[in-house]
Amino acid sequence: MAYINPFKMHVAAQIIHQGGVIAYPTEAVYGLGCHPSAIKAIQRILDIKRRPWQKGLILVASKVDQITPYLSDEGLKLIDCFNETHKRPVTWLLPVSPEVSPLLRGNHSKIAIRLSQNPYVKALCDAANSALVSTSANRAGQPEMTTAEEVRCQMAGEVDMIIVGPTGGHTRPSSIIDAQTREVLRA
Repeated sequence: MAYINPFKMHVAAQIIHQGGVIAYPTEAVYGLGCHPSAIKAIQRILDIKRRPWQKGLILVASKVDQITPYLSDEGLKLIDCFNETHKRPVTWLLPVSPEVSPLLRGNHSKIAIRLSQNPYVKALCDAANSALVSTSANRAGQPEMTTAEEVRCQMAGEVDMIIVGPTGGHTRPSSIIDAQTREVLRA
């Protein structure tokens, strides 16, 4: 396991709370993230990726209490899904609170949420005491980036900080499962 510098996580958390955008390693690829309530930062991520807002974005968190503000009452009743064990990381679709910005949830009545086991994601969420917006660090339609160097070469002027570290070793993005219907949308 790589050493995670607590000072760098503290600096990253400050950037996140000030409305900044960071790049960081996740389970399989590098991600772009910001605070879920930072609308200007969410728009920056969409602009960097050249991604339409209608698709929505994912939230990552280290613990359930970081995601509860984004769920509707119906979504809160389904949070036991995070206790299930799967072979690969799982992103759950849960009913979203109506107060969540369309920039974050897209055109959807559900929001995608993953409780991450990646030590960098967990450290970032814990340092920020919040869930984070998370989306792969790439332009729409382009391959995902898996190293800090790739992100630096392609996006250095567009993000406020790049956390250097290894991804979690998975070769594919997380599975996506609807928590209400149990339909697997991405295996």
